[in-house]
Amino acid sequence: MYPNARPGWSLTRRLALRFAATMCALVALYALWSSYYVFDRTRADLRAFMEHETEELAVYLRRSDGSEESAMAAVAAIAEVSEEPACAFRVRAADGRLVAEDGAPELLALVTEPFAADGHWRRHLFDKHIGLERLELPDEGLVIELVVDAEPALDAVLGYLVSALLAFLVAALLAGLGAWFTASRGLRSLRDVVGQARSIDPMTAHETIRLEGAPDEVRELGTALNGLLRRIDGGLVDMRTFTASLAHELRSPLQNLIGESEVALLSERSVGEYKGLLQSNLDDLHELSDAVDNLVAFCRRSEPPAVGARAEVFDLAEEARLRLGRECRTAEREGVGVQIEAEGDTRIRADREGVLRLLRNLVSNAIGWSPRGGRIRVAIIGRDDRVQLIVEDEGPGVAPELRPHIFEPFVSGGQPDRRGSYGLGLAICRSVVDEHGGTLAYLEREPHGARFEVTLPREAAPSSGPVVAVAGA
Repeated sequence: MYPNARPGWSLTRRLALRFAATMCALVALYALWSSYYVFDRTRADLRAFMEHETEELAVYLRRSDGSEESAMAAVAAIAEVSEEPACAFRVRAADGRLVAEDGAPELLALVTEPFAADGHWRRHLFDKHIGLERLELPDEGLVIELVVDAEPALDAVLGYLVSALLAFLVAALLAGLGAWFTASRGLRSLRDVVGQARSIDPMTAHETIRLEGAPDEVRELGTALNGLLRRIDGGLVDMRTFTASLAHELRSPLQNLIGESEVALLSERSVGEYKGLLQSNLDDLHELSDAVDNLVAFCRRSEPPAVGARAEVFDLAEEARLRLGRECRTAEREGVGVQIEAEGDTRIRADREGVLRLLRNLVSNAIGWSPRGGRIRVAIIGRDDRVQLIVEDEGPGVAPELRPHIFEPFVSGGQPDRRGSYGLGLAICRSVVDEHGGTLAYLEREPHGARFEVTLPREAAPSSGPVVAVAGA
């Protein structure tokens, strides 16, 4: 859940509100722009009307003889034929003396004093709802003043504003309803996917989410969920296999320990017999310890590698002779020979326990798959800047269909008469090699058998080296 999410703040509500808010904002912006446009056009038309009327009166005055009687006649003639809106004309002498006036009395009463042509008519447009125009005639020594009733024009603009507001409210309502309906319809497929996902039981057989007719976005989400379900199903299968195999792996040494101990207690034994029993029990305990160590190492694979922090210089060939004693005893009991060879400088700076776990897993794997009378060759070869480890056996090798997957967890040959088949050994080997920046490869050995080749740099570095599985000798 998102940390700042509010309860009930659904995606449908978010989409609906955002869509409605966007539509309302667009309608509001259009209403404001169109209202200003209507007002500006109305004001321009009013201005054009006033300029036309004053120019027409100026033409009459220029044609007159300049007397007050002719000026009054000109003003009366213009006032008589003047169209809407209502207006009033006044002619003054250059000294401000009134010469003639005519038109709407209420407009003449609103403006009695001379006014300058300074654009203040815009202020009067809002406070007195009138428009003012002034035109000077220097040759005639006259000034024309015009007062126009702008209230009808302003009423028209106000009517448009009211209509725009009503349109905005209706649009907001329709946008909200449309947005809710669209969001609900658009998210129906998503709710269907959610319902299917809730009904899937990951512990049952594999199920997938049906995506017939779903939009592309929901189909993409459903495909990702189906992939996740497949990975979960595969992980559960692997875990069941791993659990069963691990239970078998741990049960066999425990049964050996219990059985041998019960038999030993049935009667008195010699010191040599007790010593042999303890040695056998110790080997079984070591097998249990190896199983637990592999499990712990596998569980820690997701942790960041820290090779440099625990790296130390040691001779891998000497460590192999010292630390493979138990594996050699196990191989002897199984009738399998182990030969350890060393060539060149086999010193390496690496994680000692990790590299030895890699070596012991490879040797134990070879012992487990070697027939009685077979031989295992362990070769440690020092090169210029690297150390090579080779483990060969005379077993059946790896089946062709398993070769691309042998380094994956929970993959094993699966022979029921062999322990150690829970499929972690080679996966841990790959993890160790990756941490050291080396390479790990499988090759088929002729005429039969398996060959694993490991190459590690002398100075281990925590990097991801390639891991390859190659068939062929």
